[in-house]
Amino acid sequence: IISQIRYLGRWEPFWHSNLCIGANCKIPVVNCATNMNCAKTIGCIQTCVLDNIDSEDKTAACAYICEMTHGYENRQFKELIECMLEHNCMVRYPDDGPCKGSDADAITSVKTMDDIEGDWWVLRGVNCGEQPYPGGYDWYPCQHERFIKTANGQWINNVTYCGGRHDVCETDIIVTVA
Repeated sequence: IISQIRYLGRWEPFWHSNLCIGANCKIPVVNCATNMNCAKTIGCIQTCVLDNIDSEDKTAACAYICEMTHGYENRQFKELIECMLEHNCMVRYPDDGPCKGSDADAITSVKTMDDIEGDWWVLRGVNCGEQPYPGGYDWYPCQHERFIKTANGQWINNVTYCGGRHDVCETDIIVTVA
């Protein structure tokens, strides 16, 4: 409750965002509120904001897990976020910072997409959730990438991972396809 009261006292992001959303995104809000996964995603993100009120750099990583767990491929959530972005209703997360890796760290034997076809496990990444990296995507455990070439020559990147840290999953396995 204390975090909620503290959050209510902030112009950014609470008052500005909600007034902007109310003025510009009424239909997407109604559509989201009436869709279980969209409402779960927004509720999860709000929990992230309140749980990390004194460490806002952790909010982005937490919100990402919400989006991928409940909001992935959810039309209502996507439409609400697009409306919020179009009307500048949301505060943008900080950049992830400079890349710690260089070309020298890359696998030099990979020359074409055919060279990466198959299954790959992420053993360690260079974006480890430490300062100045607020997101920490590379820290997520159990990252498994599958690069599949379809009959028509298109590539599919199927990724599975979970939210968590130090090789311990704190969420169910998340599956994405790009």
